[in-house]
Parts: sequence; C-alpha cells; structure tokens
Amino acid sequence: MAKLILTALVFFLAQDFHAGAQKVLEKRVDKLENRVDGVEKRVTGLEESRTPGAGRENIKIQPLSVVLISKKHAVFPKRIGIDLTLEFRNLTSYDINGFSGTLVFKPEGGEIYTRKMSYSHPIESGGTAQIELTISSSETKRYLKFIKATAVKVVLINQKLF
Repeated sequence: MAKLILTALVFFLAQDFHAGAQKVLEKRVDKLENRVDGVEKRVTGLEESRTPGAGRENIKIQPLSVVLISKKHAVFPKRIGIDLTLEFRNLTSYDINGFSGTLVFKPEGGEIYTRKMSYSHPIESGGTAQIELTISSSETKRYLKFIKATAVKVVLINQKLF
C-alpha cells in the first residue's frame, strides 16, 4: 500500500513538474517567435531600401557626363605634360551655353588628379563637345604613371551650367 501511495505521489508531482516545464517552454517559444518577427521586419525594411529607385530623390543627377577619348605625351622646355581629348555629353533636356567645374582623373593604380575648367560654347540637349586639354607639370614621375595607365576614370564635379 505504501508503494501505491508513493507511486501516486510521484505521478502527481511529475505531472505538476511537466506542466510547469511546458509553460516555461511555451513562454520561451513565444518570445523567440516575437524576436523572429522583429528580425523579419528589419530585414524586409533593409531589402526595400536597397531596391533600385528607392531614395532616388536624394541623389543629384549630374547634367554633364565626361569620357576620356585619348591621351598622349607632350614635352615642353623644362616641363612634361599630357594632351587629353575629352568628350562632354549634355544629359539635360535643354540646350546649355557652357559650363564650369572640376575635372577629377583617377588612373588605374595611380594618384588622383584634379583640374578646374570652364567651357563657354553651346551644347545642344543630348549633344556632345570634344575638348582638347593640355596638363603640364614639372612632376615627371607622376605624369609618366598617368600616361602609362591603361584605364583612367574621369568625372566632372561641382558642375555649373550657363
């Protein structure tokens, strides 16, 4: 009889322990589900912000593009230089009478060079203008690296149209 009472007592205690453990487990699962929902919302928000076109209203589109057509070595007394041919394209929907800005040159594996420039001839909407430009300096090594570079990126920054 004592054995039967002891077995019944253990059975009731085990049920209470199992019910308590199950409640704790359910609470933990609920908390984890809530955290997963929060993470999913954050990931969805990040994915939406990376889609093309999102945030475009903050990006200023430049009205002119520039491409380096050619570069060649030029020698002057006590100086060395580079003759550059650049093509500027009017990306606006209207004609312009000229522009000014700063050219930024980035040769592959080299230093960045900048040069201010101004151009005062009309360019039609969608039209192009080829400009020959000579840059000279007494810094021979820098310019030789620029000449030897196979790829040179060119950008016109701080653009002002007239």
